[in-house]
Amino acid sequence: MVKKKQSIKKTKTEAISLSGYSKFISHLKEKIRASQLKAAVSINKEMVLLYWEIGKEIVNKQKQEGWGTKTLEKVALDLQNEIPGVEGFSRSNLFRMKAFYLSYEKVAQPVRQLEDLPIFSIPWGHNIVLIQRIKAEKERLWYASMTIAEGWSRNALTHSIESNLYKRHSRAITNFKERLPPPQSKLATETLKDPYNFDFLELTNEHIEKDVEDGLLNHVEKFIRELGQGFALVGRQVPLQVSDKDFYIDLLFYHLKLRCFVVIELKAVDFKPEFAGKMNFYLSAVDDLLRHETDNPTIGILICKKKDNFIAEYALRDINKPMGVAEYQAKIVSSLPKKLKGSLPTIKEIELELSSVSKKKKKKSTAKPKKKTRSK
Repeated sequence: MVKKKQSIKKTKTEAISLSGYSKFISHLKEKIRASQLKAAVSINKEMVLLYWEIGKEIVNKQKQEGWGTKTLEKVALDLQNEIPGVEGFSRSNLFRMKAFYLSYEKVAQPVRQLEDLPIFSIPWGHNIVLIQRIKAEKERLWYASMTIAEGWSRNALTHSIESNLYKRHSRAITNFKERLPPPQSKLATETLKDPYNFDFLELTNEHIEKDVEDGLLNHVEKFIRELGQGFALVGRQVPLQVSDKDFYIDLLFYHLKLRCFVVIELKAVDFKPEFAGKMNFYLSAVDDLLRHETDNPTIGILICKKKDNFIAEYALRDINKPMGVAEYQAKIVSSLPKKLKGSLPTIKEIELELSSVSKKKKKKSTAKPKKKTRSK
């Protein structure tokens, strides 16, 4: 009996030690991955700084020695011969290094720590996109900062530039400053856009809210990408029971950075002041019925077809709950989408079908009735 107890105790100890061991391995794995990431970021920063210095050297030599394009081509060839196997010193890349230096030459002058600029913390390919597509240095630096904050790939960065995110960012009409504490109000304001770009939707001029909602959830990944990092979908048409009546929220999200619920109401019409009153009601209900005591106050986003900024500002002025109003843009088509179009019959096909049916009826009516034979 004593031996049995000892063996049970030993088994428990082994289980505890195995559990501790697996946690230890997981801890080490996280440390190694974090170190690898830091090393990758450090290597990238060193490379981009090197490209900056090479660009600076090229610009100075061209000023002092009057070097032209041919000399630069010779520099590229000689570097490739002198350092075989090392990529990044092609003729085109040397020209990019020169353009990179010239793009930020003025902005870097008053900066004590050159490395603090966000352009040195993003990959070289991202920097190429920025210098090729954007002229204003302030805008380039903003996109570089957003790339770090949002973890954008090169394609995501390109898409953000094409959708003119810089001008749409933080442009919604809100009462966040008056209704939220400073750190959260700033972050909440930066979270919103105006207008939201739903270019992946195909809608007719006469579309309704359900068309927009269905379209967004059919393209949920693109929708969440447009909303921005941190949005997690909780549900659609989320029921709220107040007294003995049921109410339904169009879309309910939870924002991981803001640590709060976000109610999104879609309106396929122009903004009306009464929309703010209804949203206020929804936010009160969510705060009371769904919000955890550790969550921040729920915020609301009214996304409308169009809005008048003055009307929206007046509507939100004395509203108790934090909310914002923004517009949306989508592809407006004059008729049904091609896929749906192809599945429906054309007018010609309907006419032919009707004419064949009428011909069959005529034949039946003109046909002589068959003589009935008596059975013996």
